[in-house]
Amino acid sequence: MNLEQFRYIKEVSQCRSISKAAKQLFLTQPTISNAIHNFEEEVGYKVFRRSNQGVELTEDGEKLMGSIDIILNEVDNIRNANTGDGYINGDVYVDASPTICSTIMPKVIIACKQAYPGITVHVKETFPDKSMTSLLAGMANISLTSFVGVEKFKNLQTSLGVRNFEAEHLLTENFVLYTGKDNPLAGAEAVEVLDTYDHPWIIQQENSYEENCMILGEDEICPNSIITFQDKDSVKQAIAANLGVAVMASSFAGEEDPYVTSGLIHRVGLTDVQLNTMHVLVTPKKRKFSAVERCFLDELKKFYQKLQK
Repeated sequence: MNLEQFRYIKEVSQCRSISKAAKQLFLTQPTISNAIHNFEEEVGYKVFRRSNQGVELTEDGEKLMGSIDIILNEVDNIRNANTGDGYINGDVYVDASPTICSTIMPKVIIACKQAYPGITVHVKETFPDKSMTSLLAGMANISLTSFVGVEKFKNLQTSLGVRNFEAEHLLTENFVLYTGKDNPLAGAEAVEVLDTYDHPWIIQQENSYEENCMILGEDEICPNSIITFQDKDSVKQAIAANLGVAVMASSFAGEEDPYVTSGLIHRVGLTDVQLNTMHVLVTPKKRKFSAVERCFLDELKKFYQKLQK
Protein backbone atom coordinates (compact mmCIF):
# COMPACT_ATOMS: atom_id res chain seq x y z
CA MET A 1 0.00 0.00 0.00
CA ASN A 2 1.10 3.58 -0.60
CA LEU A 3 0.06 7.21 -0.17
CA GLU A 4 -1.31 7.43 -3.72
CA GLN A 5 -3.81 4.67 -2.94
CA PHE A 6 -4.86 6.51 0.23
CA ARG A 7 -5.42 9.73 -1.72
CA TYR A 8 -7.42 7.90 -4.39
CA ILE A 9 -9.64 6.28 -1.75
CA LYS A 10 -10.15 9.64 -0.03
CA GLU A 11 -11.14 11.33 -3.31
CA VAL A 12 -13.53 8.55 -4.34
CA SER A 13 -15.20 8.67 -0.92
CA GLN A 14 -15.66 12.43 -1.35
CA CYS A 15 -16.96 12.28 -4.92
CA ARG A 16 -18.96 9.03 -4.48
CA SER A 17 -17.79 8.24 -7.99
CA ILE A 18 -14.60 6.79 -9.46
CA SER A 19 -15.00 8.72 -12.72
CA LYS A 20 -15.51 12.04 -10.90
CA ALA A 21 -12.54 11.32 -8.65
CA ALA A 22 -10.39 10.59 -11.71
CA LYS A 23 -11.31 13.97 -13.19
CA GLN A 24 -10.50 15.73 -9.92
CA LEU A 25 -7.10 14.02 -9.78
CA PHE A 26 -6.42 14.41 -13.53
CA LEU A 27 -6.06 10.64 -13.89
CA THR A 28 -7.82 7.96 -15.93
CA GLN A 29 -10.64 5.93 -14.40
CA PRO A 30 -8.77 2.60 -14.86
CA THR A 31 -5.81 4.05 -12.92
CA ILE A 32 -8.04 4.75 -9.91
CA SER A 33 -9.96 1.46 -10.21
CA ASN A 34 -6.79 -0.64 -10.48
CA ALA A 35 -5.15 1.11 -7.52
CA ILE A 36 -8.20 0.51 -5.30
CA HIS A 37 -8.51 -3.10 -6.52
CA ASN A 38 -4.84 -3.74 -5.69
CA PHE A 39 -5.32 -2.21 -2.25
CA GLU A 40 -8.38 -4.38 -1.59
CA GLU A 41 -6.44 -7.46 -2.68
CA GLU A 42 -3.65 -6.56 -0.26
CA VAL A 43 -5.82 -5.88 2.79
CA GLY A 44 -8.34 -8.65 2.07
CA TYR A 45 -11.61 -6.68 2.19
CA LYS A 46 -13.73 -4.41 0.02
CA VAL A 47 -13.41 -0.66 0.57
CA PHE A 48 -16.30 0.45 -1.68
CA ARG A 49 -19.64 -0.88 -2.88
CA ARG A 50 -22.00 0.41 -5.55
CA SER A 51 -25.38 1.89 -4.54
CA ASN A 52 -28.20 3.92 -6.05
CA GLN A 53 -26.30 7.05 -5.01
CA GLY A 54 -23.07 5.93 -6.67
CA VAL A 55 -20.03 4.46 -4.93
CA GLU A 56 -20.04 4.38 -1.12
CA LEU A 57 -17.78 3.06 1.60
CA THR A 58 -18.37 -0.37 3.09
CA GLU A 59 -18.34 -0.76 6.87
CA ASP A 60 -14.68 -1.78 6.67
CA GLY A 61 -14.08 1.15 4.34
CA GLU A 62 -15.53 3.60 6.86
CA LYS A 63 -13.16 2.28 9.54
CA LEU A 64 -10.27 2.53 7.09
CA MET A 65 -11.08 6.17 6.29
CA GLY A 66 -10.39 7.17 9.88
CA SER A 67 -6.84 5.82 9.60
CA ILE A 68 -6.30 7.25 6.11
CA ASP A 69 -7.40 10.66 7.34
CA ILE A 70 -4.86 10.61 10.18
CA ILE A 71 -2.06 9.47 7.86
CA LEU A 72 -2.75 12.08 5.17
CA ASN A 73 -3.00 14.84 7.77
CA GLU A 74 0.35 13.84 9.24
CA VAL A 75 1.86 13.88 5.74
CA ASP A 76 0.54 17.44 5.33
CA ASN A 77 2.06 18.40 8.69
CA ILE A 78 5.42 16.96 7.69
CA ARG A 79 5.29 18.70 4.33
CA ASN A 80 4.47 22.05 5.93
CA ALA A 81 6.77 21.79 8.97
CA ASN A 82 9.60 24.31 9.10
CA THR A 83 9.14 25.49 5.54
CA GLY A 84 10.88 28.70 6.45
CA ASP A 85 8.81 30.95 4.23
CA GLY A 86 5.57 29.99 5.95
CA TYR A 87 4.06 28.60 2.75
CA ILE A 88 1.25 26.14 3.52
CA ASN A 89 0.28 23.56 0.94
CA GLY A 90 -2.42 20.89 0.97
CA ASP A 91 -6.11 20.00 0.85
CA VAL A 92 -8.98 20.46 3.28
CA TYR A 93 -12.34 18.66 3.00
CA VAL A 94 -15.48 20.39 4.24
CA ASP A 95 -19.16 19.46 4.34
CA ALA A 96 -21.57 22.39 4.27
CA SER A 97 -25.33 22.78 4.23
CA PRO A 98 -26.90 24.13 1.01
CA THR A 99 -27.51 27.54 2.62
CA ILE A 100 -23.88 27.92 3.71
CA CYS A 101 -22.57 26.51 0.42
CA SER A 102 -24.31 29.19 -1.60
CA THR A 103 -23.86 32.19 0.70
CA ILE A 104 -20.80 31.77 2.93
CA MET A 105 -18.35 29.25 1.45
CA PRO A 106 -17.46 31.12 -1.78
CA LYS A 107 -16.32 34.14 0.26
CA VAL A 108 -14.44 32.00 2.80
CA ILE A 109 -12.64 30.11 0.02
CA ILE A 110 -11.57 33.40 -1.60
CA ALA A 111 -10.25 34.70 1.73
CA CYS A 112 -8.44 31.42 2.39
CA LYS A 113 -6.91 31.39 -1.10
CA GLN A 114 -5.66 34.96 -0.68
CA ALA A 115 -4.04 34.14 2.65
CA TYR A 116 -2.80 30.66 1.69
CA PRO A 117 -2.48 30.19 -2.11
CA GLY A 118 -1.27 26.61 -1.66
CA ILE A 119 -4.46 25.42 0.08
CA THR A 120 -7.23 23.74 -1.92
CA VAL A 121 -10.64 23.63 -0.26
CA HIS A 122 -12.95 20.77 -1.28
CA VAL A 123 -16.58 21.51 -0.37
CA LYS A 124 -19.43 19.01 -0.55
CA GLU A 125 -23.02 20.17 -0.20
CA THR A 126 -24.55 18.04 2.55
CA PHE A 127 -27.93 18.36 4.21
CA PRO A 128 -27.74 18.70 8.02
CA ASP A 129 -29.20 15.23 8.67
CA LYS A 130 -26.45 13.65 6.53
CA SER A 131 -23.44 15.56 7.88
CA MET A 132 -22.90 13.26 10.86
CA THR A 133 -22.67 10.23 8.57
CA SER A 134 -19.94 11.94 6.59
CA LEU A 135 -18.00 12.91 9.73
CA LEU A 136 -18.26 9.44 11.25
CA ALA A 137 -17.03 7.87 8.00
CA GLY A 138 -14.03 10.19 7.93
CA MET A 139 -15.06 11.66 4.56
CA ALA A 140 -14.86 15.13 6.12
CA ASN A 141 -13.42 16.45 9.37
CA ILE A 142 -15.12 19.82 9.24
CA SER A 143 -18.87 20.27 8.88
CA LEU A 144 -20.73 23.56 8.60
CA THR A 145 -24.44 23.18 9.10
CA SER A 146 -27.43 25.47 9.61
CA PHE A 147 -30.88 24.93 11.12
CA VAL A 148 -33.80 26.76 12.65
CA GLY A 149 -34.25 27.11 16.40
CA VAL A 150 -32.18 26.97 19.60
CA GLU A 151 -33.73 23.65 20.63
CA LYS A 152 -32.27 21.92 17.58
CA PHE A 153 -28.84 23.29 18.51
CA LYS A 154 -29.17 21.96 22.06
CA ASN A 155 -30.26 18.56 20.77
CA LEU A 156 -27.31 18.53 18.39
CA GLN A 157 -24.86 19.32 21.19
CA THR A 158 -26.25 16.43 23.24
CA SER A 159 -26.06 13.89 20.42
CA LEU A 160 -22.57 15.00 19.37
CA GLY A 161 -21.25 14.62 22.91
CA VAL A 162 -22.11 10.93 22.78
CA ARG A 163 -20.30 10.52 19.46
CA ASN A 164 -17.20 12.45 20.51
CA PHE A 165 -17.85 15.50 18.35
CA GLU A 166 -18.36 19.10 19.38
CA ALA A 167 -20.48 21.91 17.99
CA GLU A 168 -19.49 25.58 17.95
CA HIS A 169 -22.09 28.29 17.35
CA LEU A 170 -20.76 30.67 14.66
CA LEU A 171 -23.65 32.95 13.75
CA THR A 172 -27.32 33.66 14.37
CA GLU A 173 -29.19 35.42 11.58
CA ASN A 174 -32.72 36.77 11.44
CA PHE A 175 -35.45 35.92 8.97
CA VAL A 176 -36.36 38.50 6.35
CA LEU A 177 -39.28 38.84 3.95
CA TYR A 178 -38.21 39.06 0.30
CA THR A 179 -40.54 40.60 -2.28
CA GLY A 180 -40.41 41.72 -5.89
CA LYS A 181 -40.19 45.46 -6.60
CA ASP A 182 -43.85 45.62 -7.69
CA ASN A 183 -45.22 43.81 -4.64
CA PRO A 184 -47.39 46.03 -2.38
CA LEU A 185 -45.25 45.03 0.62
CA ALA A 186 -41.98 46.10 -1.04
CA GLY A 187 -42.10 49.64 0.31
CA ALA A 188 -42.71 48.68 3.94
CA GLU A 189 -39.95 48.84 6.54
CA ALA A 190 -41.41 45.89 8.46
CA VAL A 191 -44.56 43.77 8.37
CA GLU A 192 -46.21 40.96 10.32
CA VAL A 193 -46.31 37.45 8.91
CA LEU A 194 -50.11 37.68 8.58
CA ASP A 195 -49.60 40.52 6.10
CA THR A 196 -47.98 38.06 3.69
CA TYR A 197 -50.89 35.60 3.59
CA ASP A 198 -52.50 37.24 0.56
CA HIS A 199 -49.38 36.46 -1.48
CA PRO A 200 -48.08 33.05 -2.61
CA TRP A 201 -45.14 31.82 -0.56
CA ILE A 202 -42.03 30.69 -2.42
CA ILE A 203 -40.09 27.93 -0.65
CA GLN A 204 -36.66 26.51 -1.44
CA GLN A 205 -36.72 22.70 -1.31
CA GLU A 206 -39.52 20.59 0.10
CA ASN A 207 -37.93 20.15 3.52
CA SER A 208 -38.32 23.92 4.10
CA TYR A 209 -42.04 23.30 4.75
CA GLU A 210 -41.40 22.23 8.35
CA GLU A 211 -39.14 25.22 8.95
CA ASN A 212 -41.74 27.64 7.61
CA CYS A 213 -44.33 26.08 9.95
CA MET A 214 -41.92 26.79 12.81
CA ILE A 215 -41.52 30.40 11.66
CA LEU A 216 -45.26 30.96 11.71
CA GLY A 217 -45.79 29.19 14.99
CA GLU A 218 -48.77 27.46 13.42
CA ASP A 219 -49.64 23.84 12.72
CA GLU A 220 -50.06 24.62 9.05
CA ILE A 221 -48.95 27.30 6.62
CA CYS A 222 -51.90 29.46 5.59
CA PRO A 223 -50.75 31.72 2.75
CA ASN A 224 -52.59 32.00 -0.57
CA SER A 225 -50.51 29.16 -2.06
CA ILE A 226 -47.04 27.63 -1.90
CA ILE A 227 -44.52 27.45 -4.78
CA THR A 228 -41.50 25.20 -4.28
CA PHE A 229 -38.15 25.39 -6.07
CA GLN A 230 -35.07 23.23 -5.61
CA ASP A 231 -32.37 25.87 -5.99
CA LYS A 232 -31.71 29.31 -4.60
CA ASP A 233 -31.41 31.19 -7.90
CA SER A 234 -34.81 29.94 -9.09
CA VAL A 235 -36.35 31.30 -5.89
CA LYS A 236 -34.75 34.70 -6.51
CA GLN A 237 -35.96 34.76 -10.11
CA ALA A 238 -39.50 33.92 -8.98
CA ILE A 239 -39.48 36.67 -6.35
CA ALA A 240 -38.12 39.20 -8.85
CA ALA A 241 -40.87 38.18 -11.30
CA ASN A 242 -43.42 38.94 -8.53
CA LEU A 243 -44.71 35.36 -8.45
CA GLY A 244 -44.80 35.50 -4.66
CA VAL A 245 -42.85 36.32 -1.50
CA ALA A 246 -40.32 34.34 0.51
CA VAL A 247 -39.32 34.22 4.17
CA MET A 248 -35.62 33.36 4.27
CA ALA A 249 -32.55 33.97 6.42
CA SER A 250 -30.92 37.38 5.99
CA SER A 251 -27.95 35.85 4.12
CA PHE A 252 -30.24 34.46 1.41
CA ALA A 253 -29.98 37.77 -0.46
CA GLY A 254 -27.82 40.26 1.43
CA GLU A 255 -27.46 43.99 0.87
CA GLU A 256 -24.74 43.35 -1.73
CA ASP A 257 -26.71 40.74 -3.68
CA PRO A 258 -27.19 41.79 -7.35
CA TYR A 259 -30.94 41.21 -7.13
CA VAL A 260 -31.09 43.56 -4.12
CA THR A 261 -28.71 46.24 -5.41
CA SER A 262 -30.58 46.35 -8.73
CA GLY A 263 -33.90 46.79 -6.93
CA LEU A 264 -35.43 43.62 -8.36
CA ILE A 265 -35.79 42.18 -4.84
CA HIS A 266 -36.68 44.13 -1.69
CA ARG A 267 -35.83 43.07 1.87
CA VAL A 268 -38.57 43.74 4.43
CA GLY A 269 -38.30 43.21 8.19
CA LEU A 270 -40.61 40.85 10.11
CA THR A 271 -41.88 42.11 13.46
CA ASP A 272 -43.35 38.90 14.86
CA VAL A 273 -40.84 36.15 13.99
CA GLN A 274 -38.81 35.07 17.01
CA LEU A 275 -36.90 32.17 15.43
CA ASN A 276 -33.46 32.48 13.90
CA THR A 277 -31.20 30.45 11.65
CA MET A 278 -28.07 29.21 13.40
CA HIS A 279 -24.74 28.44 11.70
CA VAL A 280 -22.79 25.72 13.51
CA LEU A 281 -19.28 24.30 13.09
CA VAL A 282 -19.00 20.56 13.89
CA THR A 283 -15.58 18.93 14.38
CA PRO A 284 -14.18 15.84 16.13
CA LYS A 285 -13.27 16.37 19.78
CA LYS A 286 -9.58 16.53 20.70
CA ARG A 287 -8.58 15.88 17.10
CA LYS A 288 -5.14 16.94 15.93
CA PHE A 289 -5.90 19.05 12.87
CA SER A 290 -3.39 19.34 10.06
CA ALA A 291 -1.68 22.68 9.42
CA VAL A 292 -3.89 23.12 6.36
CA GLU A 293 -7.09 22.53 8.35
CA ARG A 294 -5.97 24.93 11.08
CA CYS A 295 -5.34 27.66 8.50
CA PHE A 296 -8.76 27.10 6.94
CA LEU A 297 -10.51 27.16 10.32
CA ASP A 298 -8.72 30.41 11.20
CA GLU A 299 -9.95 32.07 8.00
CA LEU A 300 -13.44 30.65 8.49
CA LYS A 301 -13.76 32.03 12.03
CA LYS A 302 -12.31 35.39 10.98
CA PHE A 303 -14.99 35.65 8.30
CA TYR A 304 -17.80 34.83 10.73
CA GLN A 305 -16.42 37.32 13.25
CA LYS A 306 -16.68 40.04 10.58
CA LEU A 307 -20.30 39.07 9.92
CA GLN A 308 -21.16 39.51 13.60
CA LYS A 309 -19.91 43.10 13.68
